[in-house]
Amino acid sequence: MHSRRVVASVVLASSLSTLVACAASSRVPSDSDFNDGGTSPDGGPLGVSPGPLPGSFGDAATPDGGLPTTGGTRLYAHTDTELFELDPADLGSSLKSIGHFDCIGTGTNIAKSMTDVAVSKDGKLFAVSEIAAYPLTIGGGKVHCDAIWALPASSQFYGLTVAPEGTVDAAEVLVAANGLGELFRIDATTGNTTQVGTFGKDTKTGLPWELSGDIVFVANGGNPIGYATVRTCPPRGTCDAVDTLIEIDVRAVKPGKQSVLKAVRGRVQKGVACPNGPATFGSIYGIAAYADKVYGFSRQGDIVDIQVSDGSACLVKSFPLQKFAGAGVTTSVAVVAAPPK
Repeated sequence: MHSRRVVASVVLASSLSTLVACAASSRVPSDSDFNDGGTSPDGGPLGVSPGPLPGSFGDAATPDGGLPTTGGTRLYAHTDTELFELDPADLGSSLKSIGHFDCIGTGTNIAKSMTDVAVSKDGKLFAVSEIAAYPLTIGGGKVHCDAIWALPASSQFYGLTVAPEGTVDAAEVLVAANGLGELFRIDATTGNTTQVGTFGKDTKTGLPWELSGDIVFVANGGNPIGYATVRTCPPRGTCDAVDTLIEIDVRAVKPGKQSVLKAVRGRVQKGVACPNGPATFGSIYGIAAYADKVYGFSRQGDIVDIQVSDGSACLVKSFPLQKFAGAGVTTSVAVVAAPPK
């Protein structure tokens, strides 16, 4: 299994428990070490809420002091420890700090890095680290973890999204993805998990697609769409330093180990019409869909727009001081489906 925290050969301008090395291109846990076992933020055992658990998505977050939303859309990005909100219609103009995750990097048996966030249609917020998932509440200048739900230890988790209503279940469902390219449904009351698919294989190499960065599902008016940034990692070789954008068949996400891959959209590389930025992009640890593009947030602090048709990308803006670790967007965000492939 492969770590994604450091990728040595990634070409960028401004820029899951035993780990098996992915050579020099692995994401290693040097900046995200954690201890076995765990506790809740209030000292209880891992996986047990310190208080009443939200039985649905309705009580999970209360955004305050945020940016103006676009049609009810909320877009978040974050570093290992700090959450930000952005205007999805103008990503280059604003990066508002919401607060630090209060269950990350403090106390014993606590993960030191949040690896992704996810947002429900109503703007309720959840997060995931390598070892656990968390319903969140925003308020008072901090991001509070209401509970800690332990995740399977077969691999570390880097991606989290919300499956829209009428897909995995009648209601919205949390879905997490790990470094092996496995997807798990997370019960939003108990935190229990069920595997609901894999990313499938690269037909050119025969290697499984492994999660490089993130996964995102959106409702799309009843025709759900999903995307993920993935890569391949030879058993005794170097992981691909360039991310690949794939499209997910959201309706195939159900209990089992079946592939949910719908189409390989393309390697994330500079588009011909882009004036600035590197030739290729990797370590895109956060993605969010909006309109006809997927926006990527890289470990180097870059925001890039990725065309869903072929994976070509352009640099939007760089925040060199922010090492992005994940991103999330409201499931009801307006998107444009990519052409069939």
